[in-house]
Amino acid sequence: MRLLTAVSLLFLLVPCSFSGCGKKTTSNGPKTVPVRGKVVFTKGGDVKALFNKQARIEFESIEQPTVHAAGAIEEDGSFSVATVTADGGSVGAVPGTHRVRLDLEENAHKLVAPQFLDFVKSGVKVTVPSEAPIEVKVWR
Repeated sequence: MRLLTAVSLLFLLVPCSFSGCGKKTTSNGPKTVPVRGKVVFTKGGDVKALFNKQARIEFESIEQPTVHAAGAIEEDGSFSVATVTADGGSVGAVPGTHRVRLDLEENAHKLVAPQFLDFVKSGVKVTVPSEAPIEVKVWR
């Protein structure tokens, strides 16, 4: 439930921070670095099918497992993430290694192989910051 609350808060903070509304978001939380990437289907499936399905990508820090970053998956598969903790929110993810999963509305689970809905089972890990653009490969 706590993660759900944090992710909900994330989606309130991120649009405001990108659009510049109100005060600039400040954080006493962990230091983050900007993260952008793309979800790519390698075997069957179409990333466009995820759009408008409340599809998000989530990162879970291996070094700090209670710290998560998440962001919406756009029509072309691109994403950027933001981190929200009890201490505040900021654009990006904490440096280090992260497990990755997709978070989809229930009726969209069939659009990807089930392992990609779980941090451990997905087998997908990324390092932040990344010298190359982050590409998350999934399939159906």
